[in-house]
Amino acid sequence: MADGRRSPDRVLLGVILAVAVLLPVAVTTFEVSPYRVTVGTAVVTALLLIGAVALPALLLARWQAAEQ
Repeated sequence: MADGRRSPDRVLLGVILAVAVLLPVAVTTFEVSPYRVTVGTAVVTALLLIGAVALPALLLARWQAAEQ
Protein backbone atom coordinates (compact mmCIF):
# COMPACT_ATOMS: atom_id res chain seq x y z
CA MET A 1 0.00 0.00 0.00
CA ALA A 2 1.21 3.48 -0.78
CA ASP A 3 0.49 4.97 2.66
CA GLY A 4 2.84 2.54 4.45
CA ARG A 5 0.15 0.50 6.24
CA ARG A 6 0.47 -3.25 6.43
CA SER A 7 -2.12 -5.37 4.70
CA PRO A 8 -4.36 -7.50 6.93
CA ASP A 9 -3.15 -10.62 5.12
CA ARG A 10 0.44 -10.00 6.17
CA VAL A 11 -0.53 -9.30 9.78
CA LEU A 12 -2.64 -12.44 10.02
CA LEU A 13 0.06 -14.52 8.35
CA GLY A 14 2.60 -13.15 10.83
CA VAL A 15 0.33 -14.05 13.73
CA ILE A 16 -0.15 -17.60 12.44
CA LEU A 17 3.59 -18.07 11.90
CA ALA A 18 4.33 -16.72 15.38
CA VAL A 19 1.82 -19.13 16.91
CA ALA A 20 3.29 -22.02 14.91
CA VAL A 21 6.76 -21.23 16.27
CA LEU A 22 5.81 -20.33 19.84
CA LEU A 23 3.44 -23.23 20.49
CA PRO A 24 6.06 -26.02 20.38
CA VAL A 25 8.46 -23.84 22.36
CA ALA A 26 5.83 -23.23 25.04
CA VAL A 27 4.89 -26.91 25.24
CA THR A 28 8.50 -28.00 25.72
CA THR A 29 9.49 -25.14 28.04
CA PHE A 30 6.53 -24.83 30.41
CA GLU A 31 4.78 -27.45 32.47
CA VAL A 32 1.46 -28.27 30.83
CA SER A 33 -0.91 -30.37 32.90
CA PRO A 34 -4.45 -31.41 32.01
CA TYR A 35 -5.29 -31.71 35.71
CA ARG A 36 -4.08 -28.34 37.02
CA VAL A 37 -4.03 -24.76 35.81
CA THR A 38 -0.40 -23.77 35.36
CA VAL A 39 1.37 -20.95 33.57
CA GLY A 40 2.22 -23.34 30.75
CA THR A 41 -1.39 -24.40 30.40
CA ALA A 42 -2.50 -20.77 30.20
CA VAL A 43 0.17 -19.88 27.62
CA VAL A 44 -0.60 -22.89 25.42
CA THR A 45 -4.34 -22.24 25.68
CA ALA A 46 -3.88 -18.59 24.70
CA LEU A 47 -1.72 -19.54 21.72
CA LEU A 48 -4.24 -22.13 20.56
CA LEU A 49 -7.10 -19.63 20.83
CA ILE A 50 -5.18 -16.97 18.92
CA GLY A 51 -4.34 -19.47 16.19
CA ALA A 52 -7.93 -20.72 16.07
CA VAL A 53 -9.15 -17.19 15.40
CA ALA A 54 -6.35 -16.02 13.08
CA LEU A 55 -6.34 -18.97 10.68
CA PRO A 56 -10.01 -18.73 9.60
CA ALA A 57 -9.67 -14.93 9.47
CA LEU A 58 -6.73 -15.29 7.07
CA LEU A 59 -8.59 -17.79 4.90
CA LEU A 60 -11.70 -15.61 4.75
CA ALA A 61 -9.67 -12.46 4.03
CA ARG A 62 -7.90 -14.13 1.12
CA TRP A 63 -11.16 -15.59 -0.17
CA GLN A 64 -12.82 -12.16 -0.01
CA ALA A 65 -9.86 -10.54 -1.78
CA ALA A 66 -10.08 -13.14 -4.54
CA GLU A 67 -13.81 -12.41 -4.97
CA GLN A 68 -13.21 -8.70 -5.53
